[in-house]
Amino acid sequence: MEWYRPKSLEELTKLLGEDGVLIHSGGTAIKEDKIKSATKVVDLSSLPLRYVKKEGNNWHIGATATLRDVIDILGKEECFNPLVKALKCTATTPLRNRITIGGSVFLSPLWSNFMGPLLALDAKLNVVGKLNGTYSYEEFLSNKAKFQGCAVTEVSFQADGSTRFFFDRFARTANDYSALTVTLGFSMKGDVVDKAKIVVTGCKKVYERLDAVEAGLKGKSLKAIDPDRLFDDVKLEFADKPAGSGPYLAEVARVLLMRGFDALASAR
Repeated sequence: MEWYRPKSLEELTKLLGEDGVLIHSGGTAIKEDKIKSATKVVDLSSLPLRYVKKEGNNWHIGATATLRDVIDILGKEECFNPLVKALKCTATTPLRNRITIGGSVFLSPLWSNFMGPLLALDAKLNVVGKLNGTYSYEEFLSNKAKFQGCAVTEVSFQADGSTRFFFDRFARTANDYSALTVTLGFSMKGDVVDKAKIVVTGCKKVYERLDAVEAGLKGKSLKAIDPDRLFDDVKLEFADKPAGSGPYLAEVARVLLMRGFDALASAR
C-alpha cells in the first residue's frame, strides 16, 4: 500500500481516477475491509482545505476542517446555532477534534445530525474526481452513487441572518447515534412567513422534506397557525430502532416538529 499526499486539487483529481484509492482525512470512518481492498491511501492533510470563512454573504467550509473548527467559528454567529448544536451532539469531544466536514458530508450516514441543518441551509458542495463542479447537497443525497469516485472539497451556504432555525434530535443518551432529527427554518417578512424549510432525518427515506407544510406556511402569520393541526397530515415512516419502534419514533418526530414551531413562533 502506498501513501499519497497531494498538494493541489489537480493532483487529487488525478489520483481519484485510479483504482484502489482510499481517502484519508480524519480517519474516523475507515473500516478494516476498506483498508484490505485499498492499494493507495490519499491523505488530504497537505491540501489547503482546513478553513471556515465568510466571503460576501456566503460561508465556506473546507473539507479538512474539523467539527471543532466549525463549532468554534460558527458558534459566534447566532443564526447558525442549530448547526452548531447539531455538531456538538455529534460523537465525543476527542472525535469532534478529528472528524472532518468533507468526510462526514460525503458519507452522510442515516444518523447524521447535520444533514437536516445543511438541507435547510440549501448547502452546496464542491466536488472533484469523476465529477467536477458545484452541486446542491440535496442532489448529492438523492443520487449518492453518481458521486462515487469523487471527493468533497468544500461545503458552502448563505449567511442569511433573517432566517431563524430550530434543531432537535432524539437519542437514548447524549453520545448515542440519533434515531431522528428535526430542523425547521423560517425566513420572515415582518410576521409573515416568506419561506419555510422543514426537514426530518432518520426515517425510512433517509430524510423527508415536508413540502406541503412548507407551502402551507408561505404568506401566513405564525400567530394565525394552530401547531396542533399543522402537522396532522404528515405521515412519516421509521424503521424499528433500539431507540423505539417505528410508530413511536413517528410520534416523537411529530412532537419535536410542534416544539420547533412553537419555539420559532414565540421568538418573533
